[in-house]
Amino acid sequence: MKAFRILSQFLFFGLFVYIFIRSLDPFSTLLNPFLRFDPLIYLTHLTPLHSIILPVIGLILLTFLLGRFFCGWVCPLGSLIDGIDALLIPLRRFKPLRKAEEWLKVRLTFTPPAWFLLGAVLVTVFFTPPVLQFFHPNVWIIRIFSLSASGIGFLCFLFVSAALTRRLWCKYLCPLGALYGLISKLSILRLSITKCSKCGRCDTCPMHAAEFRTRRIHTHQCILCFDYEHRCPVGGFSFALPTLPEKSQRPTDESRRKFLKSGALVMYGIVFGSFFSLIDRTRKTRLLRPPGVMNEPRFVERCLRCFQCVESCPNRIIKITGMDAGLDSLFTPHLEYRENGCDFNCQVCQQVCPNFAIPMQSLEEKQKSKIGLAAIDENLCVVFSQDTNCLVCEEFCPVPYKAIKVIEKEKEVNGEHTILRYPVVDAELCIGCGMCEAFCPVVSRAIIVYR
Repeated sequence: MKAFRILSQFLFFGLFVYIFIRSLDPFSTLLNPFLRFDPLIYLTHLTPLHSIILPVIGLILLTFLLGRFFCGWVCPLGSLIDGIDALLIPLRRFKPLRKAEEWLKVRLTFTPPAWFLLGAVLVTVFFTPPVLQFFHPNVWIIRIFSLSASGIGFLCFLFVSAALTRRLWCKYLCPLGALYGLISKLSILRLSITKCSKCGRCDTCPMHAAEFRTRRIHTHQCILCFDYEHRCPVGGFSFALPTLPEKSQRPTDESRRKFLKSGALVMYGIVFGSFFSLIDRTRKTRLLRPPGVMNEPRFVERCLRCFQCVESCPNRIIKITGMDAGLDSLFTPHLEYRENGCDFNCQVCQQVCPNFAIPMQSLEEKQKSKIGLAAIDENLCVVFSQDTNCLVCEEFCPVPYKAIKVIEKEKEVNGEHTILRYPVVDAELCIGCGMCEAFCPVVSRAIIVYR
């Protein structure tokens, strides 16, 4: 089974890499199924499309059947972490690091912080605070592959954590894994210990799911990796329907207490998420958002900060927002027109957005969606300030009836009567595509799009 699991990881990781590479080509982008069909991400939009609902339900039903298989067999970040863990095996053999791993195992296996984060996520997905966006595994792996500063920082964290213990992120911090772990407590098929020689080999479980002393498998942690089962000298592992436990194996008061603690941790997360959502941290910004975004608070609430639109934009005008716009807007996409404008016939950002934070529109609707409004600075525009005809802005305006109108006036320039053509923005027609700003010949730009 271990060989099949590794093969599955290679296939799904390869699929992720293929989709990511395709996303770099705006003319051949693909939907990212690791984001589009994710149960937690689905809560951010609840779009009633069968093409999305059925795969989400399928993942949940498979978890009810098999347990927390997604983390061990499918998750691309989990596969990357396994690779990093394999590289750092020699480092983890140092005694101080082994003590640190044992400390984490004793204190966090039954009550991982991921349960608290899951509770917070289940509330905040419906409000503005970006909790899921900073803890979703498949958002982080896209940031890593995008070579963003945050992604590189997270990759360094994975290397440091791999020096302490295997799959630290998966065991203790991942809210998606916590959700699957919660569901797997009710799974139909389960891994169990039927015979034991007390050899202790199952102590190598990367998720600390196996306890040979009590002959228990903690289903909320078990990712069905089958890393050590084949090395059991008495073949004591079984993956089947659970049988009625012997009297000595039935839940004790201690195990019940641990179960209640884990449930309480989820509730604490829900309470924290509720209070966090009530705090008004909104900061008005003048950021230009991708086409179709009409409701700024709703966009900030939904946006995963996955950088899919940033990587796929053919004109490279979608940029990542920093802390200057506040925590809630951190890592959200905004438009900058210094190098180019928003192509009139392009919808790539809408097509690749995994949860419709950038709404999907028809091309006709997109071409009428207002991103902002262009404004001319008469102190910089050469027609107004230097009595020199230009009209580059009018030429590059893609709107069919031209949102840059021309008003002709006769004026005496250097002793001669000259017809000057003054540009004027038609607020009704202007969609704020930024073509005028991008190609304005004035270095500091005489026409700028504002929100």
